[in-house]
Amino acid sequence: MKYKFRNVVLGGTFDTLHSGHVKLLATATLIGDRILIGLTSDSFASTYKQYKVRPFSVRLANLRNLMSLIAPEREVAYVEIHDPYGPAVFDPRLEAIVASIETAPRALQINDERAKRGLRPMEVFIISTVRDGYGHTLSSTYIRNLLSMK
Repeated sequence: MKYKFRNVVLGGTFDTLHSGHVKLLATATLIGDRILIGLTSDSFASTYKQYKVRPFSVRLANLRNLMSLIAPEREVAYVEIHDPYGPAVFDPRLEAIVASIETAPRALQINDERAKRGLRPMEVFIISTVRDGYGHTLSSTYIRNLLSMK
């Protein structure tokens, strides 16, 4: 990619890490010098997940470990988010946001909120879904369901 931004943001629950997460995180590191990752709080995640997610501290530790493998040289900051927007709607330094196809509408909502607050919209980078060998879209929910069937 030719794009290079100083500050890139992305967010999620990052419960059961999988190759879709790797793609999302790697895309952020390819386009940005500094990465800000919003990680949902336990209470916020419980409002929209059908299952009990791992504790915030566990998800954060796993995410830190994964990022140290993907881009050990990259500057990464983590912030606990309690709503769908986090700091993306008020931090003027953020220049780009990485989202999946499923979360792209949220990225557009974030840009709308930024505009309402007089901030520049961010460039939106949307990654395609990652599928398993059978054509199923990978997600934490899908993986949990597979593991529970064993």
